[in-house]
Amino acid sequence: MAAPASVTIKDLTGKWTMDKKLSTPPEPSLTLQGVGWVKRKAITNATIALDIKQYLDASNLTHIDIKQTASGIPGTTETRVLDFEKVKHSDHVFGDVEGRCQWITLEKIAEPLPEHTSTAEEVEFLSKGWICDASENGGPNGERHIDSYVQNDTNKWLARQIWGFAMIEGQRRYVRRVILKKYEPKSKDDILFVTLVYNYDS
Repeated sequence: MAAPASVTIKDLTGKWTMDKKLSTPPEPSLTLQGVGWVKRKAITNATIALDIKQYLDASNLTHIDIKQTASGIPGTTETRVLDFEKVKHSDHVFGDVEGRCQWITLEKIAEPLPEHTSTAEEVEFLSKGWICDASENGGPNGERHIDSYVQNDTNKWLARQIWGFAMIEGQRRYVRRVILKKYEPKSKDDILFVTLVYNYDS
C-alpha cells in the first residue's frame, strides 16, 4: 500500500511491511553478511514487518525505534538517534555491529563519513529516484533523507542506507537504498546495490 501524504520522513511512526516483489531479493545480502543458511532461508521466506516509533527527545534529537519481525523467527529491535554519534548494537541476525545515523541532503551523500567514503557509482545509486519536493522535508534543516551507516568487524562488511520516499510503479513508497559491501571487495558478489520498498499498513 502506498504511503499517505501525511506520513513523511519527519515521522515514520506506523506499521510497515517489506514489499518482496518491489525489493531486491535478500538472499545475496544475507550471504554477504555471514548469516547462516537456515536463518537465511527463514528470513527469505518470511514476511518482514516493521513497527516504527519516531519522536524527539528533550534535546530535540530525533529517535527512531524499530521492532522488526519476520514470521517464523525471533524479531529484533533497533534504536537509532540521529546525532551522528557511533553506537554499538547486537542481535541474533547480524551479530555485533557499530553504526551512526544523521539527517542528510542528497548533495551531502558524496561527503566522506568517518569510516567510509562512497564511490561515485555508490553516490549515484544512493542519490537517484527520490521525490524532490518541499512536502517531503522532515529534518531540522529541511532534509528529506536519513543516512544510516553500520559496520560489522567480525564478518568485515559495511552498509550505508539512505531512507526517503520515492515513486515506485506510480505509488509513493517508503524506500531504503542500500550499499552493502565487504571491507575489501574481491568480486562483484562483494558489493551489492540493494533497494528495499515498504508497504504502509497503518
